[in-house]
Amino acid sequence: MEKEQELLKPKIDVVFHSLFRKGNERITKALITSIINEKIEKVELDKDRYVVGEYPEEKLGIVDMKAELDNGTICDIEIQLSDNKDTAERFLYYWSRIYSGQLVKGKKYSNLNKVIGIIIIDYNFEKTKEIERMSTKWKIKEVTTGKEIELTDMLELYIIEISKDKRALEKNPEDKLAQWIQFLDNPNEKGVLKKVMEKNEEIKEAMEDLERLSKIKKLRRIAELKEKAIRDEENGLRHAKEEGINIGLEKGRAIGEKSKQIEIARKLLERNIPLEEIQEITSLTKEEIEKIEK
Repeated sequence: MEKEQELLKPKIDVVFHSLFRKGNERITKALITSIINEKIEKVELDKDRYVVGEYPEEKLGIVDMKAELDNGTICDIEIQLSDNKDTAERFLYYWSRIYSGQLVKGKKYSNLNKVIGIIIIDYNFEKTKEIERMSTKWKIKEVTTGKEIELTDMLELYIIEISKDKRALEKNPEDKLAQWIQFLDNPNEKGVLKKVMEKNEEIKEAMEDLERLSKIKKLRRIAELKEKAIRDEENGLRHAKEEGINIGLEKGRAIGEKSKQIEIARKLLERNIPLEEIQEITSLTKEEIEKIEK
């Protein structure tokens, strides 16, 4: 009997983007609703955002997932699996870029739409280590008077920590956000998700589409390479720490990222993937790829 193939994990960015794509607004709306806990009538997804296709000639390119809600609010969702020690700064930068990017010549500041930033992380976040909650919500408030008056509702940031999901789901099996994070983290834990899907139609729908996506060879190849690269990076950092190697933080990040992309490129070269496609996947130059030995 042939062994059942494992489902791809939606927390890997290429799988996440392929699942929550234009045409899958229903499950995207359900995910966002579970995070911001507000009623949403509809969502509109960026049609130009890349989705891994079913045909080898299709190109690869990934951006953050952006969804526009029915009231004009823009949601930006990012998944971060590796701790680069700059979570807060990175998050605020991306939020500000989207917010300021709305302003065109002649447009008033008062006409800018609210931007909600959502980041799902799969590591321990130092600033929330004392907080048991899986999801935290951040705003700008006045704190010196003790009244905590909100300056504006245009800035709203959510940080969701995958590592805290198990506790949340055990405490409240009806918690829809905890159900979604369990699905994103490991859809292969069928025992837990089977009960979830009996009551959560949107996760059931997402699971059915994930089963289809998991059969796409190109997507599986890229997802597995990305997951391996993340593991290798984590192992490398751990070994470096154990051996007392002291590399400058910024230099170390740059070296680690470049090494990761070179390793992915090497694997793709071994599979005879076209040079142009490897450039898009890794962001390496043609010259850098040509120097890599198979």
